[in-house]
Amino acid sequence: MNSAGFPKTVSIEEAFRTLEVLSKRYPPQPKTVHVARLQPGRVLAEDIEAVEDIPAERKSIVDGFAIIVNKPGTKRRIVGSSTAVTPYDAQLQQGECVRITNGGVVPDGADTVVPFEDVLLYGEMDSIEVITKLDKGENIRERGSEANVGDILLRDGYRLDSISIGLIYKLGISQVEIYKKPRVSLISIGNESSHQRMNGNFNRSQLLALFKIQGFKSIDAGECADILVEIEKKLNTAAEFSCVIVATGGYEQILNLAEKLNLTVAFNKISSNPGKFAFAHGSIKNKPVFLCVLPQKPASAWIGANLFVSPFLRAMEGRTVTNGMRWKSKLAESIPKSCETRFVRVQSEFINGKLISTPASSDIFSRANSILKIPANFAYSAKDTVNVLLVESP
Repeated sequence: MNSAGFPKTVSIEEAFRTLEVLSKRYPPQPKTVHVARLQPGRVLAEDIEAVEDIPAERKSIVDGFAIIVNKPGTKRRIVGSSTAVTPYDAQLQQGECVRITNGGVVPDGADTVVPFEDVLLYGEMDSIEVITKLDKGENIRERGSEANVGDILLRDGYRLDSISIGLIYKLGISQVEIYKKPRVSLISIGNESSHQRMNGNFNRSQLLALFKIQGFKSIDAGECADILVEIEKKLNTAAEFSCVIVATGGYEQILNLAEKLNLTVAFNKISSNPGKFAFAHGSIKNKPVFLCVLPQKPASAWIGANLFVSPFLRAMEGRTVTNGMRWKSKLAESIPKSCETRFVRVQSEFINGKLISTPASSDIFSRANSILKIPANFAYSAKDTVNVLLVESP
């Protein structure tokens, strides 16, 4: 709560802006690793520069013959061969050509590469005749045509994939700086009723899996009763293992506990449905903490985790893009109007080459992999085009 003790409700836009500002208080932490330990999904903590021109020599982009271009019909004597490993080491002269492989080094003096299919072979395959018109420089990648020495190839905040990892190997770099994966602890809070316990266990399990899929280190901090002293013990323990703590349930008790622990509540309600989300920051036993309180209802907790917690964790990991992927999709069913802004779970899948989204029911077992925002006093018809947020992706 704020200093007056009243709920602090914010708009959706203000909530996103507040969390973006708060994420600056928890900057990403770099570490040095050997390239052999790099894995797709890790985030670079430094710029990667070209240590030499790329390509370092002129390269052929086809299998054929390196020549000095002139009019078609001119015969040329084959004087050698050139590959990426064993280049031809002499100056090419008029009337000569060199057999060259795709990726082979273009000899000095040559200005064009003619493909095999555009020549006639003579004698014992010791000379050729070019049978097509070629322009000077054709089929050659010039030195530095992709990058010059000192050019930035991968920037700080880039999320590594197989190609970028291969590039780092090719550059001969032995160690790189990457950002540490943020840790997030999950606590479920509820009374002894079987319904609340089931929701709490389901919530904790689904969010542990969600954050793991998204590439974060999720920690199961267990469950506890909706009792102030029990919640405080859980928070104290969770703070030893992670900076970010996510609690489902226990909304009122945690807000009271935040005041006792001198945590600053950024906001405790959002003007949307669902909207009972609270976020606080500060420290617990001298450990920096970002505390997220999500509803006990599994569908609402899943929406809150994806909309607010996941982007915060991505920022802590140093990603330049912290929001998820948004795709245009067609609705399979109509959605009626409501007086409030809503976030609805939908199942999006490609059918006959088109992305189709079907609203999920409130049942905890209904499938959903994306979220649709519906403005207040707005209705959608079936086959309307909408923007959905895909959330299961890293």
